[in-house]
Amino acid sequence: MDHTIGIGKSLVVDMWSPSLRGAFGRLLSFPQPPNSEDQCLSFFYKLYGPNAGVLNVKLTDGHGYESLLWTRSGAHGNMWHEAHCPVPQQLTDFQLMFEAVRSGFDGQLALDDVALVTKPCTVPRMCSFEGQRCGYSSSGSIHWLHLNRHMTTTGPQTDHTLETELGYYMMVNTDANILASGATAALTSPVRQGAIKTECVHFWYHMGGVNPGSLAVYMKLVKGGRVKIFSDIMNQGDIWRHGNGNIYSDLEDWQLEFEVVGAGGKDTHVAVDDIILVPHPCENQGSKCSMEEGMCSWSNTQNLYVDKLDWELTSPEAERHYSVPAHDHTLGTEKGHFLFFPSSDRTPANQNAQLLSPHLPPTKGTCLKFWAHKPVSADNQLKVWRLATGQYHQLLVVNEVGAMWKRFDVNITSTEEYQIVFEGIKGTAGVLALDDIEYTIGIDCAGQPTESVTTKPTGDNVGGIVASVIVTLLLLGTLIALLVHYLRIRERVAGLTSQSRSSGAAGFSNEAYDSDLTQDRVIVPPAQNHPMAAGFNNVATFDSANMREIVA
Repeated sequence: MDHTIGIGKSLVVDMWSPSLRGAFGRLLSFPQPPNSEDQCLSFFYKLYGPNAGVLNVKLTDGHGYESLLWTRSGAHGNMWHEAHCPVPQQLTDFQLMFEAVRSGFDGQLALDDVALVTKPCTVPRMCSFEGQRCGYSSSGSIHWLHLNRHMTTTGPQTDHTLETELGYYMMVNTDANILASGATAALTSPVRQGAIKTECVHFWYHMGGVNPGSLAVYMKLVKGGRVKIFSDIMNQGDIWRHGNGNIYSDLEDWQLEFEVVGAGGKDTHVAVDDIILVPHPCENQGSKCSMEEGMCSWSNTQNLYVDKLDWELTSPEAERHYSVPAHDHTLGTEKGHFLFFPSSDRTPANQNAQLLSPHLPPTKGTCLKFWAHKPVSADNQLKVWRLATGQYHQLLVVNEVGAMWKRFDVNITSTEEYQIVFEGIKGTAGVLALDDIEYTIGIDCAGQPTESVTTKPTGDNVGGIVASVIVTLLLLGTLIALLVHYLRIRERVAGLTSQSRSSGAAGFSNEAYDSDLTQDRVIVPPAQNHPMAAGFNNVATFDSANMREIVA
């Protein structure tokens, strides 16, 4: 199924094709003349399957020089994604190149509707900072820098996207000698158009060293004013953490702003990576993820030392290559979505795929609920783990399902921060599937609240905790004020009563009126084309790598 009309053609690389040889294949454009203006390469792509590989966009001068402009890797679901790749000004002739890089034999890569236009790109909804800064700009006392581990001695050991030392992120050094205590550094996105519906911004952040400072994320309105949607002040260790916040602009244009305030630390930093904007509200921590609007805050690891394969998102209606359940659990129809992990002869047995939750706070009782599918004939395995401080603690092994979908409830206790891990282990036949994953923090599987272990708030819930404290203090202050006012009035009324009894006078008195009382006020702040038609019809192959056109 192509992107343009659904029954047309697209360029496809089937990693399982017997005719495909070599580690990579390249699709080259016609030579392009020098350009004195910014250009934009737009296209739609698929990266699909447990071993999908990597898709790169590069610029070359034809004499050996190559520059990476854009990259994606891993499983991205059985669906088309829109991409916009900025092409910088060039003084000499150049060519653009799509590069497919093999990571195994069980995936598919596809391209459609490619166009090169002379104008700046629109702001991308997904930015990994690989090859570009996506239009983000820096301001404040010092600059945010576009870095990888090979370019600095301070910062994360790896990026979040690729989980390697070569991967890029944006980072600000918060050492007291560079960013003084109380000084700020801001990273700001290009202007985005306002929308009627609430949207959710997801991102990953890294805070390291003692007293790294504070990180706050704002929706900054172009007309003035800004709204805080996220904040954190913790020393995180060498860990990438997930953060998110709701964007409600009410049709006003806005920018996303990451602001760091120094705290006088030593050898400290704050970094961000993988910023994604999705067209629906954020799910609450612990709320059910139905997979109908993506994977929520669950993610595949790209660490090759941990696994080699990925959990993939699909629906029975869209599936053409794998045996999957006839319907999902949420909707009970072929249009519904779920995560699956196939077993086929395209990859060796016993290879695994890990699906990770965000980092969750210590707990004396949290309930994990999920629905699983595993045919009787399947010989693959599903294990559920609690991952804490690098150690895996087994929670559950799913051997039998016995129905199309079966629900599992697991009580989790942990004295330290942890992640939930779903691990699929490949067999020789069958499929595993997951749907409607939910965890209820602080409530066990019997529905009983549990006393949470005292800990510092994490970035995902610090805003809610702070808001709750503020509301509680305001309520206490209001109650005290009302009590004091009531006692004063009672005293005055008592005095008036005794005075009227002694004098025998009758009538009204306003002596109980307090002219100094004022009303409380709440101030609300202002709130296309086939690739062949785009000049990509020279196919260069390396090591007999083969890229071919098929009818979807």
